[in-house]
Amino acid sequence: MIQITTVGRVTADLELKESAKKTPYLRFDLAVTKGYGEGKHTVFLPCWAFQSIAQRMESAGVKKGSQIMISGDLDVVDFERRDGSKGKANKVSVYDWQFVASGKKEEKEESAPVYDEHTCADEDDLPM
Repeated sequence: MIQITTVGRVTADLELKESAKKTPYLRFDLAVTKGYGEGKHTVFLPCWAFQSIAQRMESAGVKKGSQIMISGDLDVVDFERRDGSKGKANKVSVYDWQFVASGKKEEKEESAPVYDEHTCADEDDLPM
């Protein structure tokens, strides 16, 4: 078993689905940026989340562009292409996730009041 923890952005809005056995699941791709400078590139990881993890992601409002950190099991799966040739693909089975702050300010924070440095409190207002 290969465990992976990585940060990336969800590439499309999530759609909670149910398997034939009524198990809720999500299938999504996570865009993960690797490297620096000229070698910087993006890798797209196919991810699967099941049951309570999938439900929690959907109810938390994870959507296209959300930056999240996932932890899961990385699997290499064999598949057969339409032309009959065989291939391999990566798949992450997510067992934990959380939102990651993007560094962008969503709302402008109110700044603290600015006082003139020569202003002093009235002695009657002091607690002593």
